[in-house]
Amino acid sequence: MTRSDRFAAAALALLLAVLLELARGHADWGPSEGVYALTSRLLLHGGDLYGGLIASQPPWTYLFGAGALGIHDSLDTLRLACGLLQVVTGLLAAEAVWRLTANRFAAIAAAGLVLVTPWATHQHGLLLPEQLGAPLLLGAAMLAARPATARAAGVLAGGAVFAKLPFAVPAALLIAASPARRTAARWAACAIVAQAAAFTALFGIEFWRQIITAQVQAGNGLELQVGAWAQASWTLLALVVFAAVALWLRAQAREPALLRTVAAAAVGALAMTITIVKPGTGLNVVVPSEPLLATLAVAGVVWALRTTLRVPAALAAGALGLLLLAQSASLLLDPLDPRPFHRPLSSSPGWKVRHSRSEMNGLVAAAERCPRGTVYAGPPLVAFIARRRVPADQPDAFIVAHAERYAAVLARLVRDGPRCP
Repeated sequence: MTRSDRFAAAALALLLAVLLELARGHADWGPSEGVYALTSRLLLHGGDLYGGLIASQPPWTYLFGAGALGIHDSLDTLRLACGLLQVVTGLLAAEAVWRLTANRFAAIAAAGLVLVTPWATHQHGLLLPEQLGAPLLLGAAMLAARPATARAAGVLAGGAVFAKLPFAVPAALLIAASPARRTAARWAACAIVAQAAAFTALFGIEFWRQIITAQVQAGNGLELQVGAWAQASWTLLALVVFAAVALWLRAQAREPALLRTVAAAAVGALAMTITIVKPGTGLNVVVPSEPLLATLAVAGVVWALRTTLRVPAALAAGALGLLLLAQSASLLLDPLDPRPFHRPLSSSPGWKVRHSRSEMNGLVAAAERCPRGTVYAGPPLVAFIARRRVPADQPDAFIVAHAERYAAVLARLVRDGPRCP
């Protein structure tokens, strides 16, 4: 890609990120964002992470959030920082598509596509481990394709594991697909050991108890969530179809090793959807798979248009592309009942907005009127925006309530008051 091509890709991705943020405002799309945001703020102001401050994920999400809030303590800053992560992911996809196809227009389009895929739109700008994992996994897959950069690939893959432990699955698969797998694996192992040692020294053994033991206890049991898997399949349909086409036409790849590492990472990322059998795990686990699939899908479209089946390929690409964009647009046009984002034959839009921007304005205003000395027991994101203290200073009430080892913390949480509302 030329410098002007990269500039065009960055401009497109940034424009779409800004438009998405303006369209969404401070709407609440899930309970996790507020939990991570509040935990990051408490960490920034001296909170004892994994000590008195209960946390369910490895540290990088909280450290990233604290870093952004250290620049300016506001939801807008967090959303901007996470939106920029998505822009970086889009630029990585553009570079990967260029390396695979040498098609500059497809590469530029890929940068924008990564911003407007269905789950990227649904989770745009939210502080989540999946937002950190997406560029780390795609970047690692790109670096793993070349022996000269296999060491850096291992470091990124190892870093992804400490954004969220299940990222070990796509990390391991992309390393296994690398032409320099032994080098990448050694450096990934070193990165994991170094992080484990550093975080244990920084946070103590309780760090491990919270991200492993408590996670296992929280939401005990398994649930066969057919509806959730059907929803994930529906929103990934367009990307999966042409990602499969890319594998079918893999002989056209300018860099076959890159196709293998990206495909391996995509398979691993899709495999993480099995974790939704555990109560408390949401479909945001789909987020890291979209940029990987989008990279493959754009390459698949380019290669299909070079075959004798270019006319049916163009029609299929157009139809599936329209479906994908309609799924994403419905989240902005009708967030309370986003169809066709929501899968067919389902009567309940379970992945709609939790609180619209107007509802959030009302909730924040009400929280700001709460008397001094009270704790706010409503949505965590409202507490973050209104700067209200939550019960027992524990943003992650879910894991506190569901993990047996936190019985004493739960008792303090229940007793803390008076409450508002």
